[in-house]
Amino acid sequence: MMHDYKPIRIAVILLLLLTGSKTVFGQTDSVTVNNDKTLVLTSKALGEKRTIWIHLPADYNTTATTYPVLYLLDGDSHFKYVSEAVEYLSDYDRNRMPQMIVVAILNVDRTRDFTPLHSLIFDGKVDTTRMGKTGGGAKFLQFIKNELVPYVDNNYRVEPYRILLSHSLGGLFALYAKETAPDLFQANIMMSPAIYGDYTKILTDFAPFLQNHPQLRGKNFISIGNENTQKVDSLTLVLKSRANPLFTWKFEQYPEENHFSVTYKSVYDGLRFIYSHWFIDYYSQVKMSITDINTHFGKLSDEFGYTISPSENLLNNCGYQQLNLKNMEEAIGIFKENVQRHPTSSNAYDSLGEAYMKNGNKALAIKNYKRSIELNPGNTGGKEILKQLESK
Repeated sequence: MMHDYKPIRIAVILLLLLTGSKTVFGQTDSVTVNNDKTLVLTSKALGEKRTIWIHLPADYNTTATTYPVLYLLDGDSHFKYVSEAVEYLSDYDRNRMPQMIVVAILNVDRTRDFTPLHSLIFDGKVDTTRMGKTGGGAKFLQFIKNELVPYVDNNYRVEPYRILLSHSLGGLFALYAKETAPDLFQANIMMSPAIYGDYTKILTDFAPFLQNHPQLRGKNFISIGNENTQKVDSLTLVLKSRANPLFTWKFEQYPEENHFSVTYKSVYDGLRFIYSHWFIDYYSQVKMSITDINTHFGKLSDEFGYTISPSENLLNNCGYQQLNLKNMEEAIGIFKENVQRHPTSSNAYDSLGEAYMKNGNKALAIKNYKRSIELNPGNTGGKEILKQLESK
């Protein structure tokens, strides 16, 4: 069966408009509850407790699906809108990326954690007031690699694909992490990375790093606002000259944004870049078969390095679009695949039964509606259709 959309309660809205400032109470749909969790880890590498915020997909607790993970630096600043962007882009109507777990690391001392060297230079001068807090990048990376990632891998259903999202000084750490632990993150979104002073060593080390890793795979999105692009230009120049075809990247400048406002657009565009081949248009007027769908997801599996399969909802939507286009063979093929992949889904059998019914195959329609009702005795719509089919 198709997804049901709940209509806007127009009467309540009109009444609110007509009554002005008076409060009117009516039955409304509940506000969606975010599936967010707080975690506190005691880090041996850092010698302190670290707070982690985790955002899970809305259906995490009702499915057995596994998910890629987005790790977010400066988590206390970016967690909310990044989680919302992931939800928005992965919604089944938009389908621009997979659903994803977001793991946000809250700051204790970002200057210490994000700097791999013990120095802090501004305008060519050593800032002695803050220099004592620098150079903790190695320990922070140990915390992420040896404590946080294993915890997430062991306690959540994850796929072996991780994205690191960073801003400003966090971008410097992201570059250091790629050079030091190249396989830890498969993709990076670096928003206005702050590379200055002695930290340019991390940048100059990047060219020999790429040269020494000719088979390195990855996706890298780099952005900057209306600010000095000298260091980012140096980085993109290295990528142009040294990155192999499997280490893909994109640079985007936003002239209308500054160092702090550049993040919002960068998150959206960065995720779209990483998943630029993800989209499959199940509202298209083009004939689409289950072979076409499986070929698409086979290419995605090769691209991202793990098996990616179409979801139940996606197959259901593709099947109904072909059914609406009267491509009966294609529709039935897609619905049959959905039943094979999700044999305990009442909805998958219901949809296949509908396709057989519309194709004139009464026996198979009855068979699949019966199975749907066995799996979900509350399928009143299926019961009514089954009653009509058996009475003919």
